[in-house]
Amino acid sequence: MTSPAVFDLDDEGTRQVRGHDHWHPDIPAVAEVITGGSVRLECPGREAGAGVLLCGPLVVVGAEPGDVVVVDVLGVGRPGGMRDAGGHPGIIGCAPSAPVAVPGDARDRDVGGCRIARLTAGSRVLLPVRVRGAKLSAGDLHFPARGSLGCDGAGRPGWIDLRVHLTRQGTERFGVTGPMLMPSPC
Repeated sequence: MTSPAVFDLDDEGTRQVRGHDHWHPDIPAVAEVITGGSVRLECPGREAGAGVLLCGPLVVVGAEPGDVVVVDVLGVGRPGGMRDAGGHPGIIGCAPSAPVAVPGDARDRDVGGCRIARLTAGSRVLLPVRVRGAKLSAGDLHFPARGSLGCDGAGRPGWIDLRVHLTRQGTERFGVTGPMLMPSPC
């Protein structure tokens, strides 16, 4: 079920947008980002036992099926702006060409997540584009204790800064058919 997009401004003038809980090509985008652009997603938390909650989706301007979206994780932090060096999204991906559940076994070939690799600041993810505009979403943030992967349990509220680049026809040119995760070397 998709929560409707809400475009209320909070006391600091930040646009608040409700998350979505499944992958679907028809979920309306909440914003656009151009290639080379950066964006901060303020992600809601979720209750223990509840499904994954995603921020977005973002339209990557000019993205077409067969392209590849290159996403650099610039930083992850807790509410109030405090950066957390171990913070990472539990899941990140682009919309599928047909509706599917989150995370769903069918999505494992299309989305990256912390069960595969921790995507902390300095990480890069290559995602194949299946629909026009890509419709990039991320969420289910985790802030593990030092030395822990921290992918179990409910996603926490926080923010994630991303830089997005677009590679035309990357699926064909570079053979990117599923997510390619490049965790930070740190």
